[in-house]
This record gives sequence, structure tokens and C-alpha cells, in this order.
Amino acid sequence: MSTGTIFYVGTEAEVGHHADPLTRRLAVRIAEPETVVRDAVAGDVAVFYSEHFERFRNAIRSLQQRRVATLYAIDGILEWRNAWENRDDEPACPWTMRPVLCDKVACIGPSQARTLRQWGNTDKVEVVGIPRFDHLVRSSNPKSESEPAFRLLVMTAKWPGFTEHQRRLITQSLIDLKDWVSNHKTVCGRPIELIWRLTGGLDRVVGIENELRDTTGEDLASALRRADATITTPSTTQLESMLLGKPTAILDYTNSPLYVDAAWRVTAVSQLEATMEQLCEPPAERMHYQDCVLEDALQCEENATNRMTRLIESMREIAAVGAAQNRPLVFPQNLLLTPHGSETGNTGAELDAAEIFRERAECELDDLARLRVELADAKREVKLLRATVGQLNAELGQAHAIFDTIHQHPIAGPVVRTRERILAWAGKVKSTKGESN
Repeated sequence: MSTGTIFYVGTEAEVGHHADPLTRRLAVRIAEPETVVRDAVAGDVAVFYSEHFERFRNAIRSLQQRRVATLYAIDGILEWRNAWENRDDEPACPWTMRPVLCDKVACIGPSQARTLRQWGNTDKVEVVGIPRFDHLVRSSNPKSESEPAFRLLVMTAKWPGFTEHQRRLITQSLIDLKDWVSNHKTVCGRPIELIWRLTGGLDRVVGIENELRDTTGEDLASALRRADATITTPSTTQLESMLLGKPTAILDYTNSPLYVDAAWRVTAVSQLEATMEQLCEPPAERMHYQDCVLEDALQCEENATNRMTRLIESMREIAAVGAAQNRPLVFPQNLLLTPHGSETGNTGAELDAAEIFRERAECELDDLARLRVELADAKREVKLLRATVGQLNAELGQAHAIFDTIHQHPIAGPVVRTRERILAWAGKVKSTKGESN
């Protein structure tokens, strides 16, 4: 068995809860990208929780050049707005996963694997699941006769919105929900009790008492256990809620496409009443559809930590052979046996990312996907730097305008001009002394 080091790339706060299940099986070292690039050698494995930011993307390229195996361990759902509707000045790379940079990508379930194949990652996709969900036991959610209150968990994703327009719609949807409950107070004859877990300062905007303490897992698990149902913006939380058998609705006034569906969806205030009634007394057919969505979105047949461990160990063995033979790393398809219901081949039309991201169009004459992405990344970084320079120039122009105003002021102007003459005289005196020496 290979003894290469396994790195989980990021800070403890970023990746500690992701890495925790693996640390019970493998010797895993958590380290920031710069440290991994410095310390990793051929035959090691680097696990990434993100490819969105340049510090990770640059590290991946550097490590691959040195035959360090790289794995992108996705820990959540794909979200449409995050993928396609970011701000122009968004610091995250807008074409993340199109294609994936790492040698392999660990998907959370069959539907995510299908999407990533269509995004040009057929050789890299492995279906794993979410290791930190392994302790959850899939269950139904029978109504408790001893609990008269209907407890509804209301949540937003870790990043509730990616543009100001999205945040306004999300805020309005939460205010509408709050007002509906305030006006109705009961549903199906049961008093409504809201459990709020809002991120991004939305609790202050909406005006509620927030129960959010952290976003690493246990705090959410406690809230889910207390709740009878969940309503959330598109988030990995919806899978955790479904896994625990809670009727789960998506709250999304942006009406964006969903990579992970739900049995209930609220896109306008007019839909709240019917949705609340069904969340309180969920029809069997809706719960059946929710189960179908969950099975397609999340690999639940096998312990996800076991699958992730086998994937990492397989990659480490291949990397060790590559290092010993001084040759590039090549990873075959399907290092893991494909779970039942997960297609092994590509399905549907493959995404032409360059057609969508115009910044990449100039690279189409070159059929090397990685070279196209690297060039596009470089052009995007130049664009961001130019925007920064433009902002600094604008601020400098404002400073000059202020100085000119002061210079022309009837009181302050003479003082400034006198100071300038004194400084100029002092400079000449210093220069003369320097010449005489």
C-alpha cells in the first residue's frame, strides 16, 4: 500500500468538518494551498473542497505538474445562480467545474454526476455521496400527536444570494413568509412555530430572532430534529432534511432552474397557503416524489466515507506508481463501482462552455481543454486587475479634485501654496548642499 501523504486543502475552519469523517480512517493533513504546494511530492494526494478561487486553482495546476494526485470532493448540491448568474466582479471563477481541474471529482449522487459529465468531465466523475451525512439515518417523519405546534424550519443557504437583485427577492420571500404566519398563526388547526436559521445578515433585515449558531453541521442537525418540516432556499440542507424524512420545500422567488428538485416549491407569495397546508399534512404521493429526488441527488446505498476512502487510496496507489516510473498520472474511469441507478456513460448533449463564456471563445482553435481554461483564467484575472486599477484611478482623480478645490480656497489656498514654496526651497537647499559635498 502507498504511503504518500494525503492533504485536505484549506484552513481548519474551511475543511475541518469535511475532513473529519476521513481522519478516522486515514492519516489526513489539513493545510492551506501554499503549504501543500510547498510540501507535497510526487505520489501524494491533495483533496480540494473548492475550485472556485484562484488560490485553489493555481495550487491544482502546480501540484499536477509535480505528479501529485488531485481530487475535488464536492460537498453539496450544484446551484444554478452560483453556476450561471454571478456579478461581473465576482471573485470566484465563473466557469468552475466546466471543466473540473482536478484529476478526479467525487460527486454526491447520480444526478450531479450526470450534469458534470455533460459539462465535459466524463473521465473524472466518481459517485461517492457526502461522508458527513453517514451518521444520519434515513427515516420517515410521522406526525406526533403529543406535539400540537407545527414547527417549521426556515433556512437560507450559506451564500443566500450572488447579486443584489437575488438578495432583494430572497429578502422579500422571507418577509412574505413571516407576514403570512403572523396573519394566519395556525395551519391545519395547529399553531405555527418558526425556527429561523438565516445567513448573510438577513435576520436583521427581515426582523426575526435568529437561531443560527454555526454552519458546520451539529447546530443544523439539532434544528432539523426539532422541526416537522423545512422550507429553504436552494441548499444542501434540503438533502439533509429529506434524508431525515422532513417534508421539504424550496423558497425561490428568482424561479431559477433547480439541479436538485423538491416536492414543494414556492416562487410567489400566492403559493404559500397551499404549500404550508401540505407541509403540515404531506400527501403520500408528494413524499414518494421527495424520496425519488433524494435517491437521484444523494448516493445513500453505501457508506460515503467508505467510498471516499477507497477512491483516495486508489488514487494514491496510481500516483505512487507514476512517481516511481517518472511518468504523467493517468486515472482510469470508474475507480469505484457505480452505484445502482448511476449511469456510467455520458447522457444528453455535452455543454459547450466556450459558447456560453465568451471570454473563452478565442481558445476554440486549440482542442486542449486545460489550456483553454488556463488562458481564460488568465484573461479573467487581467480583467479584474484592470477593474481594480480603474477604481484606484477614479479615487486618485477625486483626490486631485479635492486638492484643486483646497488650492483655490481663499483661506486655505494661500496656506497650501506657501507650504509648497517652502518645500520647494528646502529641496533646492538640500540639492545645493549635496552638490557642494
